Amino acid sequence: MTIADYKTSVRDILSAQKVTTSPTGKYAAHYTRFDTPRIVLASVDSNLMRQFDGDYMNDPEEGRYLVDVMIAAAQKCTHQHKELFTERLRELRASRLLYSAYKKSTFLSCWTVCDIKEDEKETSDSLNHWRFYGQDGAGSCIMIPLAHLIAIFPDMLYRVTYGTESRGGGSAAASRPVVQLRDSLTKRFNAIRKSRGNAMKELEEVIEATHPLLFLFKSSEYASELEVRSIIHKNGYAKSDGVLFDTREPKRAFIESNKGLIGSNSIIHYGPKSDHKLAIEAMGLAATLGLDISVYVSSKPYR
Repeated sequence: MTIADYKTSVRDILSAQKVTTSPTGKYAAHYTRFDTPRIVLASVDSNLMRQFDGDYMNDPEEGRYLVDVMIAAAQKCTHQHKELFTERLRELRASRLLYSAYKKSTFLSCWTVCDIKEDEKETSDSLNHWRFYGQDGAGSCIMIPLAHLIAIFPDMLYRVTYGTESRGGGSAAASRPVVQLRDSLTKRFNAIRKSRGNAMKELEEVIEATHPLLFLFKSSEYASELEVRSIIHKNGYAKSDGVLFDTREPKRAFIESNKGLIGSNSIIHYGPKSDHKLAIEAMGLAATLGLDISVYVSSKPYR
């Protein structure tokens, strides 16, 4: 397999994971800080999502699951320098700034897909998500119709693959993204030139070509989240690339989505430990913008 063939394989996996359509009733939920709805609904111009750099992910293993697949493929290949390949990939996995190690910056937002019926809106929030992502129950959750989210993030919304292990068999096994990637990697590693200098140079080409898949693999422990992510890659952190920094210390890098994130038919939940007055504030801000949304305070039992 040539490097061109391998890049085509990566593009095929990306294309298969891309979210382009949505059935009726599908929503995407984003659990976040208590003040995010206030910021988003402050004006028409602020009604957007900030996509933060991947180095801020809550799970320090994010991105490294992809490298695990690469390491497994290197160990499986028959190239004479397979041990050198494995050593280099382990160095990549151990980098504290893994995403900077690729010489690219990646910006994303994370959403959980859920089915919501009209009479279930008030109870459509998740206790586990409040614990993991919603300020320990004191935060907020923005729920957007998935079809609308696709319009906000055109051509950049992808499904997440859970687990790096290729368990099971049968006719469907070969179509799993983790199996496709592992097999393509092994073929490419086997085809790399034999001299050490050329081999390590071509390994770096493989690493660079794999980068677009970085945030599409996650631990199987999170499989119940059914996550989709907006993902966009930049060459650096310059304003000319559309990268901005917030006011925190140290400042955090982000890029902005299209405007109109919260539209009519959206839902906002506040956590079971939040101040109920935040819900009243959100309804007032939404009304000022002419948005017909539903706002609730969670009644989930929280300890």
